[in-house]
Amino acid sequence: MSIPVGAFVLGDSISLSIAPALSRLGYPVTGRVGQSASDEYLRDQLSTPAAQQAPAWVIVLGTNNRGDETDLARLDDWLRTIRTARAGKPRQPVFWVTPHRPEEYSGGMSTHTLDAFNEALREEARLRPWLHVVDFATLAQQNPQWYELDGARLHPDEEGQQALVTLIAGADAPDAPAPAPITEIPRPTPKPTASTPADPAPQGPEFTDMEFSNG
Repeated sequence: MSIPVGAFVLGDSISLSIAPALSRLGYPVTGRVGQSASDEYLRDQLSTPAAQQAPAWVIVLGTNNRGDETDLARLDDWLRTIRTARAGKPRQPVFWVTPHRPEEYSGGMSTHTLDAFNEALREEARLRPWLHVVDFATLAQQNPQWYELDGARLHPDEEGQQALVTLIAGADAPDAPAPAPITEIPRPTPKPTASTPADPAPQGPEFTDMEFSNG
């Protein structure tokens, strides 16, 4: 499988953690910490000039989805949104990276695995010639040590990140003539409610790429 240099990478903190390496290789990355797959996020970001002008799309989403029956039912809608957004000439092929949550993860979605979601994604790829699966989940399952340094057991370490970069860009990929852009989308500001102050207290420092506590 070959993902063209310049492919637009859209995702969450997993994609942001490998963004510096991908940028150096010529792959623009857009992501938001804690972002799940959703119609709105896919539609908004895949309609941008950066996405529309790219030769292909890489989707790194799903880690923050429950992976339950509701998500399985939504997968067809998400893929329909992606298909509609493909307006390049020729239309962009799409590469979806299978998400992985280790068994040791103990966060809010620990009662659900992503196995059924990934299998549904593989089945959809068999039915859609323009959709391809980048199977990071299987590789991650074979290397549980990648997650030992992360307190949430959700983000791979540098070795795991490099493995994902290699899956996307290939082994020994040369540096691009100039780095591709990295765009980190801010998290939405919650709307004030009766129980939420209109002017919330200042937040602590932003997490760095290696310090994200959520996907």
